[in-house]
Amino acid sequence: MFSPDSKFARFMGIAFDILIIGILWFICSLPMITLAAATTAAYYTMAKVVRHGEGYLFKEFLHAVKLNIRQSLAPAILYLIVMLVLILDIIYVWNNRGTGNDIMFVILVGISFLFIAATIYYPPMLSRFDKSNLELIRMSAFSAFRFLPITIACMAAAGLVAVGIYLMPWSLVVLPGIYMYLITYPMEYVLKKYMAKPEEGSEEADKWYYK
Repeated sequence: MFSPDSKFARFMGIAFDILIIGILWFICSLPMITLAAATTAAYYTMAKVVRHGEGYLFKEFLHAVKLNIRQSLAPAILYLIVMLVLILDIIYVWNNRGTGNDIMFVILVGISFLFIAATIYYPPMLSRFDKSNLELIRMSAFSAFRFLPITIACMAAAGLVAVGIYLMPWSLVVLPGIYMYLITYPMEYVLKKYMAKPEEGSEEADKWYYK
């Protein structure tokens, strides 16, 4: 049971790595404008180190933050502004009920759903592809509809995480890491749909995400 190669030891090792990545994500997200870079780094490290056993946790996480922080600043600021506007509008419409406002409430909730659906894909896309923000956002929005069942599942999981954090604030350093680990399974499937299958024996075929 306590052998380093036992299933229990491997499980505890994965659980510890998930906890550490969740804590690193929380710390790096504190400035808020670094949220996208921290989330991208968390996904990258979770997929590469925890799922595929490649590299070292702290090294890969910090490398991913440094590599993506400049490109992710503008999308992170835009995301925060749009979310703040949507939240304030939804609260205002909800507190001023009426026939017109009821319709506007439904519209705002629909817009919020579409916006959040698209943003779910941005960090994984950024972690894998060397493309402009405009292209990554386009791919993310398209993926939200192309892989609708995955989108709904990821949003439902994110909703449960949000509820869990609301009820248990201490879980802010635990639940995001678990969420990030779980979504690597459907997200890796999605990302590979945009990647050309490499030739056997090529350098690209030896990359960790093809193993």
